Amino acid sequence: MGVCSSSPESPEAKAAREQSAAIEKQMEEAQKMEEEKIKILLLGAGESGKSTIFKQFQILYGAPRSNKDLKMFAAAVRNNITVLLKRLIPLVGSLKLEEKFEPNERAAYNKILETISGQKSSPAEQAVADAAIPVNLKEEIQTLFQSKTWESVWAQRSTVNAIDRHQLFIDEIEAIAAPDYVPTVQHILRARIRTTNAVHEEYDIGGRRFEIYDVGGQRSERKKWMPLFDKVTAIIFVAALSEYDQKLQEDLRMNRMVEAIGLFKSVVNHD
Repeated sequence: MGVCSSSPESPEAKAAREQSAAIEKQMEEAQKMEEEKIKILLLGAGESGKSTIFKQFQILYGAPRSNKDLKMFAAAVRNNITVLLKRLIPLVGSLKLEEKFEPNERAAYNKILETISGQKSSPAEQAVADAAIPVNLKEEIQTLFQSKTWESVWAQRSTVNAIDRHQLFIDEIEAIAAPDYVPTVQHILRARIRTTNAVHEEYDIGGRRFEIYDVGGQRSERKKWMPLFDKVTAIIFVAALSEYDQKLQEDLRMNRMVEAIGLFKSVVNHD
């Protein structure tokens, strides 16, 4: 009677088997990490502070900002100053304050008004022009914001949705207008850059993997939220209490706090 025996495994077959086992183990570990990952969505209406929290995560747990990022935020800070001016300057006319300025204040006001009234042919050119305004008109901006008459304008800032936290940019315009300006942490946190598509970052926090998503909060952006609810662990809903007397940028009839409460109910009920 014959004796059956298997032939020895060739080196090539052994190497292939070990490689296959290693790949399978890596896939299992990756699947386990994916299942254990904590996915967090930052939701809320536009300009409610979602991106500020997103940036705080980056500052606390992420890598240092690249030079490219710092240049982007430098331009954003300068643009924010110009947006602030464009929202506030029209109040001077509606409140009939032109004649109450001192001569040097009126000259500063007129120069700023003339400059911000100009429009470029493309959004990119407009962004470059807007970023240059705080640099070129630094002294005029300082003169205007130090005016007693301007206090009446600032008191009405909520009526034009001026962002309170951008007052810091005016206070520190000397540094911001400098050629070698590098944004501080506070400048980065306060800078307003509209979020139009979902962005996310991953961080290791306390030995756990976190995936944080920031989204656009304007009404036109909310339809993009739905795919993000898949496998979500938690939602941080953000509302700005300081906006109790402001209107939506996209609907000037709607109070921002009322909008936030309605949106929160919608999110809770997953409508």
